Amino acid sequence: MMTSLSEALEKVQLDDTPLDAKKIRDEEETDEETVRTRDLSSPFRFFDLPSEIRLRIYWFVLFTPRRKKALRPNGSVGASSKNPPISASSHRIALFLASRRLHDEATDYFYSRLIFRLFPIQDYCRTPTIRFIPYTYLSSIPSVELLLGSSWTAPPSSWTVNRELGLEKLTRLRTLRVFVECDPSHPIFEGFRVSKAFYTDFAGGLLQQIVMRLPNLINVEFDANPSVRKDGDLMKRLLHQTRTAQKNVLWGPQRGWTDRDEEAPKAMVYELPGVREFNNAKWRSGKQ
Repeated sequence: MMTSLSEALEKVQLDDTPLDAKKIRDEEETDEETVRTRDLSSPFRFFDLPSEIRLRIYWFVLFTPRRKKALRPNGSVGASSKNPPISASSHRIALFLASRRLHDEATDYFYSRLIFRLFPIQDYCRTPTIRFIPYTYLSSIPSVELLLGSSWTAPPSSWTVNRELGLEKLTRLRTLRVFVECDPSHPIFEGFRVSKAFYTDFAGGLLQQIVMRLPNLINVEFDANPSVRKDGDLMKRLLHQTRTAQKNVLWGPQRGWTDRDEEAPKAMVYELPGVREFNNAKWRSGKQ
C-alpha cells in the first residue's frame, strides 16, 4: 500500500514551482534599487509644502549670514538698525533665479521683512535705500524710515523728494517711521548751526513732501535719542506737519514718549548747567 502511494506521488507534477530563497532576495533588492533611483531622479514638489514651511525655508536662505556673529551691517541708528542680518548675495540670487514663481514669492518675503531707509546717513548699512531698489519690488515694502539730525549744517543734495525716489510705488506702506538723532535748534548748537530755524525748516519741508507722496500712509511713528525733546522746535514742526496732513501720530519704543506726556525739563546729554537752569525757570514760569 505504502509503495503504491509513493509511486503515485512521484508522478505528480506541480505547475507553480517555488523559487529558491536566494533568487527571491535578489529580486527584492533589485526592486528596492529601482524605487530608490526613481525617487532621486524625480523633482521635489516644493510648492506642495504648506506656506508656513516655505516661508521658514526662505528665512534660512535669505537671513542666515556666513559668520556666526555678524558685524553691524545695518547701521547703528533707528529701527532699521535692528533688521535681521541678510545672507550672502550669491545665496539670495540663486534662490531668486530658481523659477518665476519662486522669485515672486521669495522676493516679496525678503522685502517685506526689512525696514528700509529713505536716505543714507554716515554709518555702514548693507541694506540699500529706497532710491536704489528697483520699482518692481517697492510694492512689497511695508515700512520705511526717515532719519533726521544727520548733516544738520549742510544736508546732502541727494536728500530730495522727486519721482525718482519712487514713493508713489510704496502701496503697501501704512506707517512711516521718523527717528530724530538730535535737534539743532537747541541752544547748545548756538555758534555751530547755520541758524536756529535752518534745519527745522528743512526737516519740516522734507517730511511734508514725503507724506504727500505716500499713497496709502496712515501713521507716522516718532522716536528719538534721549537728548531730543518733544517740546523742542524740531519736534513741534514735525508733529505739526503730520497732523496737518491728517495722519495718526505714533510713538516708538526707544524714547518712550506717549500721548499724555508733560515733559518737564530734565538734565540732557549735552546740556550745560546754565542752560539747564534757564530751561527749568522757563518751564516753571509757564506752569504758573
